[in-house]
Amino acid sequence: MTASKFSAELTSVVTDKLQIAPDDYIDVRIYLEPDVILEKVNAELEAKGLRIRTIIEGPDVLVKGSIAVKDLHEINAVAEVDRIEHDHVL
Repeated sequence: MTASKFSAELTSVVTDKLQIAPDDYIDVRIYLEPDVILEKVNAELEAKGLRIRTIIEGPDVLVKGSIAVKDLHEINAVAEVDRIEHDHVL
């Protein structure tokens, strides 16, 4: 799995979960590149298994949702994705 877009925390969580529970869903925050065509990217993210909950448009475009751990590599491959972080309550 190419983890170049994953935060360090997400990489750690995914590594553990891939071994024990690859079908479990994990909450993620996905930051998109500036000036993306949001409808196109959202459709692609959903097609790759992301269950979108929230979209925040602002200086940073942020998509929050959940996805099966085993499908995260699919999101990593989307060109418009800048970075992916674990979304959890601090």
